[in-house]
Amino acid sequence: MSRSRRADERGMALALAIFALVVVGALVAGAFLAGHLEQRTGRSSLYAEQAADAAEAGAAELLASWDAPTLNVLAPGSVAAFPATPLAGRASYRSTVTRLNEQLFLVQSHGTRVDASGGTLARRTVGLVARLASLGEGPEAALTTGRPVEIAGSEVTISGNDSASVAGSDCAPGRSRPATRAVPPSSVVFAMFGDVEFERLAAHAAIVLPDTTLTSSLRPSLDDRNHCDIADGANWGEPRASSGAALESCRRYFPIVYAKGPRLTIAAGGRGQGILLVAGGLDITSDFDFSGLIVVKGGVRISGAGSRITGALMAANGPDQSRTQIAGDATVQYSSCALRSALGGAAFAEPLGQRSWVQVY
Repeated sequence: MSRSRRADERGMALALAIFALVVVGALVAGAFLAGHLEQRTGRSSLYAEQAADAAEAGAAELLASWDAPTLNVLAPGSVAAFPATPLAGRASYRSTVTRLNEQLFLVQSHGTRVDASGGTLARRTVGLVARLASLGEGPEAALTTGRPVEIAGSEVTISGNDSASVAGSDCAPGRSRPATRAVPPSSVVFAMFGDVEFERLAAHAAIVLPDTTLTSSLRPSLDDRNHCDIADGANWGEPRASSGAALESCRRYFPIVYAKGPRLTIAAGGRGQGILLVAGGLDITSDFDFSGLIVVKGGVRISGAGSRITGALMAANGPDQSRTQIAGDATVQYSSCALRSALGGAAFAEPLGQRSWVQVY
């Protein structure tokens, strides 16, 4: 009988081996499936993070290079869309700006990560609310100085009678202001403009000049697309209405120009508009036509024939006690319209202090 039972058990090892192989195979397949899913989940998370990073980079870049000529003139409710910008690693961003009211903007940046064939792997969108910085209304006089101004010649004109001579503007002149005003060099009027300090304003300069003498004439210029060439350092906008329709886009360009050296000399003249900030002194030795606000930490010497500043000029005559001298037939003409155009056109946007950023999806 025992021999018969052993005969009945023959072949069980093979069945057990096959069963074990099936179980092991199922475990291995399950492990491979779990690993594959983990790998795909990890890649999807990586692509999503890359798209989100691209979206955040787009929002930061848009604020850092705020396109004031385009965005500051948007009507409330209007939308400005910018073309896609590629980044490293097959990522890109595309930004839009919606003006909510006179001061607030909604900035949305859409980030995308694609594969080698251009197929979309992930999309993310971030949004933030930005506020246009208020630069105030400008100084209370045509010429504000830290020391009494020295005038040489009977043809110098310093006028506080408000002028409306601004290119392409229908601004009406306001009340007249003093022609000159003397305040201490350390006065806050030389350091604060609205709610923005001098250094913060200089940090947003579109054009930064070293200690130099400008020997090329300043004039508006156009790029290959017949748009105002904001990459041209000699282009400070167009303050004149008589230049023709070709330069219309440059009439909306009000750059912040910052001269960070001990002295800036404008030797070849020309024309421009916006805000000129000078960390040291300023010399104007030839015909120079400027519309907007000029702020000089040191002294100012104007000797060029026909030089004209429409808006306001401020010279703190800083710690070196440098003087402000105006000679020839130079003109400093107060204009609230020129100041309003320059300060509004040069204003930049910054995120709100609290809860300005959100991931939309």
